[in-house]
Amino acid sequence: MDESLVPESIVSQKALVELPEVLQEPTSSKRPLFLVLYGVANMVIGIGNITLATVLLPMQIASMVSANQTGTFALIVGVGAVAAVLTNPLVGMLSDRTTSRFGRRRSWLVAGGILTVAAVLLLSIAPSLLLVFVEWIFLEIAINLVQASLTAILPDQVPVRQRATVSAFAAGLGTLLGGLFGQILVAQVFKEIHAAYASIAVAIVIMLALFLLVLREAPLSREQVPPFRIKQIFAAYSLTPLTHRDFFLTWLARCLMFLGYTTVVNFMFFYLQDAVQYMRVFPGQTTAQGVQTFFAINVGSILVASLFGGILSDKMQRRKLFVIVASIIMTVGLLLYAFFPTWAMVIVATVVLGLGMGVFLAVDLALASQVLPKAADRGKDMGIINTAIFLPMILSPIIAGVTLSALHSYVVLFSLLAVGTLLSAILVLPIKSVR
Repeated sequence: MDESLVPESIVSQKALVELPEVLQEPTSSKRPLFLVLYGVANMVIGIGNITLATVLLPMQIASMVSANQTGTFALIVGVGAVAAVLTNPLVGMLSDRTTSRFGRRRSWLVAGGILTVAAVLLLSIAPSLLLVFVEWIFLEIAINLVQASLTAILPDQVPVRQRATVSAFAAGLGTLLGGLFGQILVAQVFKEIHAAYASIAVAIVIMLALFLLVLREAPLSREQVPPFRIKQIFAAYSLTPLTHRDFFLTWLARCLMFLGYTTVVNFMFFYLQDAVQYMRVFPGQTTAQGVQTFFAINVGSILVASLFGGILSDKMQRRKLFVIVASIIMTVGLLLYAFFPTWAMVIVATVVLGLGMGVFLAVDLALASQVLPKAADRGKDMGIINTAIFLPMILSPIIAGVTLSALHSYVVLFSLLAVGTLLSAILVLPIKSVR
């Protein structure tokens, strides 16, 4: 029968049926246990990006060098971010092609978990700054094996009607709670560097093992995967997905949102020290205490907004509206930082920024998962989406460093970031494949 005479809807249904089970759009709702343990697994990412990067790595650097500690820290973290950018799409592509009977993402999740634990333990005994540098890159590669696998599970297994809620538990609750849990672990329980690293390694094993207990995957057969070619490694870094308008707009909006948030977090210490003059406002306290207060308020705001935003987005089945609202809220928060450098307004701005980022995190991955160009490339394309987290980590010190060095103005810096977050709202408007 000539398929040109068959209605388009029937052809589409036929194509869907012919897709292997593992590539079809998921329709079965995920149970609360899966949702919770998926969040627990994502706590590993929070431990890596927050606890290790903001607490243990600076402590280790400080114990080895006395001069230019911030420069050394920025260099190590920056190169680590480059490693993360390169790792995500490649691991995503390789996991898309994995035909293990244990499943595509599970295999890489296990491998990433083992390597992450190894990297953490090696860091704990690194005898020199050079080895800390090398082993930090190893850690970034390993932990991004985990992140690439976890991110791909969202479009693989979670139906569209649940994705914002699951995204909220993963990117919002899971990641931030992981960071908080790790900070409490190393600041209050295991204060010595070696013991802190060991406790983190044990926590990572437990968190990933719990999720693996509920993770079920249909395997991909060898017949459904084209022969491997070396050029496919380079294809993992192809910008072809970015030629798809909706995908590109989502990716760029994500970059701008994370650029604004990352810069605030990374430079809050200097903002409180130089613009707010925290130690003069609160004699006897340190600027670091102000940063801890900022972080606690910000995380609390994000957690509340993320959970409610995810549930509401799934109920309404709207994504763009929530990104637009989140972008505007974050813009307001950044402008408050820019024009009102007082401690009282820092508290208000921090709550506003957290609410905006929380709403964004609730729908961010859900929106991204609905604009993927091809089902067969979900892992690789979600890996490209993940680069929108790490590129800002590279760009933030450059933008902030140049602005503050040349103009010595937080007004200009935060105003530029506010323009970027507002642009995020404009960018998602033309997206047509998602409401």
